[in-house]
Amino acid sequence: MVPIQWGLRHSLSTRLIMAFVAVILVTTVAVGIPAYLIVRDELERQAWARVADARRITMVSLETEQARLSTLAILAAQRPSLLRLLQQDDRAALADYLHTFQASLYIDGLAVYDVGGDLLASGGSASPGSVLPDTPGVTFYTSTDPVPVLAMVAGQPIRHDETDVLIGYVTASMVLDDDFARQLADETGFDQSFLLGTIRVATNLEHAPPLAVEMTVVEQAIKTDRPQTMNMTIQGQRYYAALIPLHDHEGAIVALAEAAMPVGELVTAENRALLMLAISALATAAIGLILGGWYARRLAAPLKRLTSAAHRIGQGNLETPVPVPERPVEIATLALALEESRANTCRTLDELSRAKAWSETLIQSITEGVITFDAEGRITFFSQGAERITGRTDDKALGKLFYDVLALSESDSAQLMDSLPASGSKRQMNVTTRGDRPMTLAVTAARLVPPDSDSVQVILVLRDISDQEAGRHLHSYFLANISHEFRTPLSGLNASIELLLDEADYLSSGEVDELLNSIHLSASGLQALVDNLLGSVDIEAGHFTVHRRPTDLNRVIAGAIRTMQPLLDRRQQTLSLSEPLTMPSINADPNRLTQVLINLLSNASKYSPHENMIDLNLVQTDTMLRVEVLDRGPGIPPGERESLFRRFVRLGAHDTEQYGIGLGLSVVKAIVEGHGGEVGVDERSGGGSIFWFTLPLAGETA
Repeated sequence: MVPIQWGLRHSLSTRLIMAFVAVILVTTVAVGIPAYLIVRDELERQAWARVADARRITMVSLETEQARLSTLAILAAQRPSLLRLLQQDDRAALADYLHTFQASLYIDGLAVYDVGGDLLASGGSASPGSVLPDTPGVTFYTSTDPVPVLAMVAGQPIRHDETDVLIGYVTASMVLDDDFARQLADETGFDQSFLLGTIRVATNLEHAPPLAVEMTVVEQAIKTDRPQTMNMTIQGQRYYAALIPLHDHEGAIVALAEAAMPVGELVTAENRALLMLAISALATAAIGLILGGWYARRLAAPLKRLTSAAHRIGQGNLETPVPVPERPVEIATLALALEESRANTCRTLDELSRAKAWSETLIQSITEGVITFDAEGRITFFSQGAERITGRTDDKALGKLFYDVLALSESDSAQLMDSLPASGSKRQMNVTTRGDRPMTLAVTAARLVPPDSDSVQVILVLRDISDQEAGRHLHSYFLANISHEFRTPLSGLNASIELLLDEADYLSSGEVDELLNSIHLSASGLQALVDNLLGSVDIEAGHFTVHRRPTDLNRVIAGAIRTMQPLLDRRQQTLSLSEPLTMPSINADPNRLTQVLINLLSNASKYSPHENMIDLNLVQTDTMLRVEVLDRGPGIPPGERESLFRRFVRLGAHDTEQYGIGLGLSVVKAIVEGHGGEVGVDERSGGGSIFWFTLPLAGETA
């Protein structure tokens, strides 16, 4: 079934609506963006045209100011009073006159020089400094002492009225400061600044930085001696500006005039145009979305009803008829075909369900397991009886390879297929089921070809006969092992006693001790075997009991070690004992507890290498005493630890050098649990096993 979320994203109505919106947006953008670009370019062109006008107007205004300053210098040179004071060489009176006359001319400086160029007197705050008074025309002058200053200077010679003899020079100067920039801005209508190199020395712009923004443009204007344009931003306000070179009397560029025009309104207009374009596109898209949605829903309504009917059929609802619309004809034809298919499917499924239910009832009623698999070995049917036998459910087995579910014991998977009985015959097979559990099955096979198929299916009928086989094998195993277990120590006893009887007079004391130790070891082994047999019989009969009383654990341990010492000596093994400084009090059956320690120490000795150490550790907690026997044997695989304490499960059953009937650990478990404790086995770091059991301390509830 198609996911609902996927269907919503890819439904016909959604696609139609998105197509309408996409066409409208593409059309709006295709028309609006060129219009926006044309408007923006036209606004930019007009802005730069105005900057060019600002440059021309600024140059005209500066030329007008230069002409006025030159005229004032000529006027000052022709003043009779100036000629008279100059001829009288009265410098104090000349300075007063120049100061008064300069104030009336609205200029910043007026100075008189002798014919040698030495300053005689000056009026005003501006001094032309080192500018030559005999320089013709008007020039621009710069000074950096004490601060950067830009001034406009006009020089004029002073001649005698009658003789026309040169008697000195007069210079008129005007400083191009912020006031001059504001005045020039008022006249031109554009913001004005003056730059000395890259330093802005005068401007009418508030908060303008002292350095020009685009250093490369300033350098280009100085290098090419041509006006340049640039962009700049002051206090977040964008400006378009033109730079105009200003020359001194030698023609060198000494400063730049900057005419700037704010373009914030231009940016606002561009943003407004872009916003209108976006609003227009969104509004058009919204209208298209509404109209497209209405049309798409109307067009897709029959398809939605047909889709809902298909979903119901896909979910198993075959009772509800499929609605057949009158139009469009194509959808009506499709709906009619779907309705006929639904009716036919209902009839077919009803027939198949009845046949399948009857077949499954017959098969599932059989207690034996029934399994079928194809030529590739993949399971196609798995009955309830097969589930009980193999421990797998049909949903975990169907489609799996047959030999992944069942495998011959101690054999590979390929041999299982070869070991199956011939068609119509029966064979006994030892297999391994889930959890590596061995099982004996009586298998009957048949080979059939299912209807509408060319491949052969194999049918197996499985009957579990593990209990019968286990009982037979257990009986044989027990008799064989118990006879061996008794025969070995009895043979040792007979040999040692016979040797003592025959050679007693000729044996040394050490040899006698060795024979006596052998007799003791054989007798201890027989005693342990008998104890385990009796304990196992009591457990099976339900008569197993422990008689708990206050017990000295040290005496129990000493007795177990004394019994085990001959076996340890024979295998050249040592025993390491670690116990608390103060032995806790316990209520226990000392005889049963000694039997537990003897069984664990005996196993540790048998499965540990010769000349090795066995550790016996006692660890006390708040409520329990934990006893551990640590060996360096081959260890216990994790899969065998759960079954290790059951009857007739023998440590190292694969090792032919070790013997046993598999009762010792089952008796250990019964004794420990009878005391209210627990028993288990862990892996020892570095190799070996840790067999442990716990006992409740005296006063604790078992």
